[in-house]
Amino acid sequence: MPQPSPYRGAVVIRSKVRVASDRVTALLRPEGRPRYADGVAAGVALAAPLVVGAWAGHPATGASVAMPAVLVAMPFPDGAGRAERARCLAVRTVGVTAAGVFVALAGSGVAALAPGVAVAAFLGALLPRMGTTAALAVLLVGITGDGAHPLVLPGLAQLVGCLWTAALLLPLPPATTPGGTPGPARKAGSSTATVRHAGRLALLSGAATVATGWQGSLWGEGHWLVTSLLLTLQPTPEGTRTKSAKRVLGNSVGGVVAAGLLLAHPGAYAVAAVVGVSGAAAYAFRPANYAYWALASPVLLLLLSDFDESVPWYAAVVRVALNLLGGLITVLAHRWLWPANDRVG
Repeated sequence: MPQPSPYRGAVVIRSKVRVASDRVTALLRPEGRPRYADGVAAGVALAAPLVVGAWAGHPATGASVAMPAVLVAMPFPDGAGRAERARCLAVRTVGVTAAGVFVALAGSGVAALAPGVAVAAFLGALLPRMGTTAALAVLLVGITGDGAHPLVLPGLAQLVGCLWTAALLLPLPPATTPGGTPGPARKAGSSTATVRHAGRLALLSGAATVATGWQGSLWGEGHWLVTSLLLTLQPTPEGTRTKSAKRVLGNSVGGVVAAGLLLAHPGAYAVAAVVGVSGAAAYAFRPANYAYWALASPVLLLLLSDFDESVPWYAAVVRVALNLLGGLITVLAHRWLWPANDRVG
């Protein structure tokens, strides 16, 4: 019998490596233009409250004011003029401020966070300008605290953070699509598909909040599973698979960098500087490709979410693992949880 070539295995391995390399290259290929001005504005919006809070001896309040910038500074729709940018900022401000009020009044236990996240996710899926902003705000404010002082109104820290970020972003020149033409019109899906996606997102995010906080509050870094579900699940299976692949790729590499920084135990001012720089990079390059955001965001979010506390280095590893789990859940959800019926008649 002919003996297999000793080089056949090497050829197969090289072929698989080439295919994997091509897939990674495709995921990282630019799909739009960076928005450097928006990135700088977001970096300043994030870093300045942290510096002021650390200087005043109230780092938690500084983090509460900075956290809204993470949600309010999300990219605007392609071709959005100043009026549309203002509407997006206004809707996001309402969602984030309402989240602060909700957490302040209802508490940060899982009994309050789970329905809060689920309802906010459902409504946000029906309101394109809101998206996952309100649901993420309920989750993040519930973890970091609402920053409320006994003499300060609930939601005030979130409102200040939103207005501060909006004041930096709104005066910037609106983005234009390549060629300077208005962005393509959004294709409206069927109302049934939209409601199906909203229900799927609400059920998964609420269930994940309960699962990671069954003992009364979210355990350790468990909130990253909820975040992964909120950000990865898309209306279509194809969009979900692509978003999941980009998050896994970006967070795996970015998580290594974040773990190294956490091992150094940076001080408050150093954290503020790193958050500002990583935030500027994340928001500047996110319009070019979501994968770039996934690369830079682990440093930003891991340092900011526990600004007034010491975060262990393995939090970055846990985040990557939970992103993998969240991506798997979202992909399976399209198959098993109210799948679309493409049959006619």
